[in-house]
Amino acid sequence: MKISPAITVSFWLVFNLILLCADAPADERTIYLKNGDQITGSVLGTDPQTNEILIRTKYGDLTVSPDNILEEVVSIELISGDKVKGRILFKSDKETELLTDYGLLRINNTDIVSIDYGLRDKGHRIAPLSDKFTLSNERQIDVFYDPTGYTLDKGILYFSGLSWGFGITDKFQVTSKWAGYFIGNFNVRPKLQLFRLGTFEKEHTFSVGGHIHTRHNPDKFEWHEAEYEFENGLFNPDSNYKWIPTGGSTPVYFGGYYKIGSRVELEDNQQRFNTETNEIEYNWVSVEEPDYAPYYELFAAYTFSKTRKNNTGRTAHTLGVIVGKHPERDKPLLKYYYAGGIDIRRNLILNYEVYYDPYYVEWWNRSDGIFGVFEGNLSTKKPSKHTVSPFHFDVGFIYAFRDWLRFGIHFQPYIFGIYMKF
Repeated sequence: MKISPAITVSFWLVFNLILLCADAPADERTIYLKNGDQITGSVLGTDPQTNEILIRTKYGDLTVSPDNILEEVVSIELISGDKVKGRILFKSDKETELLTDYGLLRINNTDIVSIDYGLRDKGHRIAPLSDKFTLSNERQIDVFYDPTGYTLDKGILYFSGLSWGFGITDKFQVTSKWAGYFIGNFNVRPKLQLFRLGTFEKEHTFSVGGHIHTRHNPDKFEWHEAEYEFENGLFNPDSNYKWIPTGGSTPVYFGGYYKIGSRVELEDNQQRFNTETNEIEYNWVSVEEPDYAPYYELFAAYTFSKTRKNNTGRTAHTLGVIVGKHPERDKPLLKYYYAGGIDIRRNLILNYEVYYDPYYVEWWNRSDGIFGVFEGNLSTKKPSKHTVSPFHFDVGFIYAFRDWLRFGIHFQPYIFGIYMKF
């Protein structure tokens, strides 16, 4: 006698619910119904006459017909590139048993890349479960501008508003800041993944790499200050406002946070203090940024990633260090960072970062601002060097508008970002 697929599916649905009864008091699960309701509770038992299922929830007991229950199915992507669909019968720390339409599979968890969840009625898949997944649309190779332990998959190309990257193998990638090409800065940042251990539920990755620039001016800052003696004088209206020295001088000061290697340029004819108006005649000193020069960085990044409770995405934690060689410094510049990522939805990631960098200054503490400030930077009062914390933070989101298109926003410059992946 030939058994229809619908009867087979119904049998397995009831069979698995009965199996759950053995652990029912402590094992809660979410059951999805055809009318759109979902119930979270423990399966207490099944009526042998009607096959109705008794479910204990936080708010009371419910009796549900198995015909009204949608079956939860999964699609599993393997590291080999294969995809298999079915129902998970059993899952341990080492393997997952999957009942497919063609038989039972036992899959090592180390062979699983991701699991997508969905619902089906009598063998027909009707909808994905958008709030249940093990991997979002983005496995991040960087959090903001700092590397993680992950690399691009082989053959993947990404392009953003500032850079591009390509996965040469599954463990080796190359990225570059194309915006630097306009100033002749040939730069390349290779990254090699040394190991990737664990399963899709808990994973450890570690990568190393570097960034080579031929003409670069990094955002590394320090305090600059100077003292000048401005000549006292005034403009004589009787001699076509010619500058007339009145004797003596007035101390004038300059100070602020500027890029390492910046140069202060002040002409002699600008060093005048008007004794008639009691003001600095030229209250602006030109600060030239350092010349473009070779700049090198080495980095190492370790990332621990795990699935969230009830398979609602992942969390990732990265510890990293970046060592920079600045042409104006003999000692290396060190940066330590911790960066995290939380899947809010399949297409939305919350990122945050805390980092130690004594040579980074937030834009509101920079004397020339984020885009340059055109106002007086000389004063007769000696500037007070305000303390700038070496600890900094950043927070933001990445939203996947499409599988290939992502938008980002975060606190530190540059505030907006766009990413495309092909």
